[in-house]
Amino acid sequence: MRKNTQEESTVPVLIVTAGFILLGLIWAGDTVYRAFRAPKELILIDERCSEPEEPSEIISVSEPLQNDSEEMTVWEASLELAGLPADYTVRRMTEQNIQTGILASAPDDPMNDFRNKNEYYRLKDNTLQIQESAVRAMNALAESYDSETGRSDLLIYSTTECCQSEGALYPDFLPDRSTGFCLDLAFLNDDGTISVMTEENNFWIAENAYRFGFVFSVPDAVYHIRYVGKVHAFLMHEQNLSPDAYLDALRNYPVSAPYSFTYEDKNMLIYFAPAAAFGSTDVPVPENREYEISGNGRDGFIVLTSGNAE
Repeated sequence: MRKNTQEESTVPVLIVTAGFILLGLIWAGDTVYRAFRAPKELILIDERCSEPEEPSEIISVSEPLQNDSEEMTVWEASLELAGLPADYTVRRMTEQNIQTGILASAPDDPMNDFRNKNEYYRLKDNTLQIQESAVRAMNALAESYDSETGRSDLLIYSTTECCQSEGALYPDFLPDRSTGFCLDLAFLNDDGTISVMTEENNFWIAENAYRFGFVFSVPDAVYHIRYVGKVHAFLMHEQNLSPDAYLDALRNYPVSAPYSFTYEDKNMLIYFAPAAAFGSTDVPVPENREYEISGNGRDGFIVLTSGNAE
């Protein structure tokens, strides 16, 4: 009788133990199931860290300055900085510099008035503001205009007003007026009235403006000229390119394969240096030659230099 009682007391213990074992197996199985079922892409990120940025887009270039150059992407051109030509160094340019310079959207120097203008043209009023380099170029253009045509009727109507009032002589919205390098021309008549410049009466300006560093930056605005410097104006004139098309074409010419040409019996080189994706950019420049550098107003820099060491 004692033996049966002992066996009966053992049964509940075995049942309880089996229950615990079963619960343990169920818990373990559920844990394994959840681990494999959990989404793989879920990653805990420290909120103090910023999210990763999207990779920079590779920008393809458009038509070359001439048709003998292969296309090159900005990414490919940036690789040129890894191996500079032997007589080159680098000049560090900031992100802000992309927007400044003679080919960009903002002037390098402070604006000023026409206090240094000559007597060969007039101003609509004395409040007009301009870059000094554009004043010097306009002085030379107006003097030559007077000498070669016998006329002294040139008038600077406006300079920096991007959009003038509806009743203005030239009410068009022209964004590059804000650069400080633009001039809207008109004619001052003997009776004091002002006449608009048209395709029919601006023939001499249209044919000769590039000689003084000016281009017509807006095709339909025949009264609107922009100073870009003599060499850039020469290339735009020779290649029949607008400033925007000119900047696009120069993307095909990195420092390792610059565009080479002759200007006033001098060998000249011009090339494009893409801006770094973030921060400052080390732009390649020659060590023993003079050079000019300008932001392109978009995503890089244009360097102009002579082809021979000084």
